[in-house]
Amino acid sequence: MELKTLLKLIHDLLSCGVYYVKDGTGDVAAVSEKIDPNGLFEEFSGAALSPLLAGMEEQTYYELINALGERLFFFRVGEGTALIGPYLKRTIDDREIAERMRKSRVPGQFYQLLKSQYYACAILDPFYIRSTVGACLAAYSGDEMAQYAFVKINRFASPSHMTPPEPSGDELYEHIYAKYEIENELLDKIEHGMVEELKSLLRQLAETIGGTGERSYFNSHPKEAMASLRAMVRVVAVRSGLSIVIVDAILSKYTVLMREARTGAESVQLIEAFQIEMAEEIRRYRTHVPPCSPLLREVTEYILLHYGSPLSLPELARQFRISPSHLSHLFKREIGRSVGEFLEEIRVANACRFLENTDMSVAQVAEAVGYFDNNYFTKVFKKRMQLTPRAYREQSLRA
Repeated sequence: MELKTLLKLIHDLLSCGVYYVKDGTGDVAAVSEKIDPNGLFEEFSGAALSPLLAGMEEQTYYELINALGERLFFFRVGEGTALIGPYLKRTIDDREIAERMRKSRVPGQFYQLLKSQYYACAILDPFYIRSTVGACLAAYSGDEMAQYAFVKINRFASPSHMTPPEPSGDELYEHIYAKYEIENELLDKIEHGMVEELKSLLRQLAETIGGTGERSYFNSHPKEAMASLRAMVRVVAVRSGLSIVIVDAILSKYTVLMREARTGAESVQLIEAFQIEMAEEIRRYRTHVPPCSPLLREVTEYILLHYGSPLSLPELARQFRISPSHLSHLFKREIGRSVGEFLEEIRVANACRFLENTDMSVAQVAEAVGYFDNNYFTKVFKKRMQLTPRAYREQSLRA
């Protein structure tokens, strides 16, 4: 087994970052930037890691725990050192993050950055890492699993000496718990597709003067706020049942838009638009797809993603290796309507979106949602919406 294959195997098994520093290359600093991109942990800096890596023993696993509890696992292999992490031993909540910051004397303005970094961490037990790495090393060397010593370097009790880029800001601690409640309320509304309630809450936050609310944080730290929000919204969106493909498409869209934003005000607008769009997608999904079996979830997700392509009951049955009659029976029993009715519903719903939000012609909208006969599309649309596509667009413009 090649070294590159070994590192990829460990990465795939642990679902955690795996990096390699070859002896004498001087790339510790570059690797440390990948491990700690925000530079929050001095123990993970190139300057701190270099002497540790230089003094390592052969056949020894090391675990470095920094002052805020984040961990890094490393060991010698080949002509250098493999580093795994960062990871946490267990999940932690907002209150514990705030408490760790307080004990380590980390200024309050780093709260959102630190929270975002924690949310991105894998949850791994050191014993599990050791056993997994041991098995991989045995396969790599072709020998039986060797006995490795284990050295833990725990800085968790030590105060951090992080220097803030601006005055301390410790007064923000008193607002952390309030922000925790606000974030939970926002996430709850997103997860359940409560679009109007979410818009109302965002308006309330926008009107907050003096600023201890979420809006104030968005204004002062938009990039960090968006990074944290993306991680949290991704979790609740997937938990809602929304396709991971749709979730990732929205996340990617707003990552690019945030990168291109030129002002703080534009960034704040994008953050709010991101939350609303995700809630709207979840509402659409929950409206059309009731709780159902795993197979039907896969089929409905496929339809939601490919409604613009030619689809039929036989084609779907073939795609999911099930008989057309059985698929039809399952659909009526669990979804409450036939495959054709469900597909028609999804296509018309998306046609409404195109008519409301784009300048596409009716013929272009018809083709975009999977109808290649404009007259048939108009007939189906009118049956569902009681209006022709053109009349629907005119009505939406007046609204």
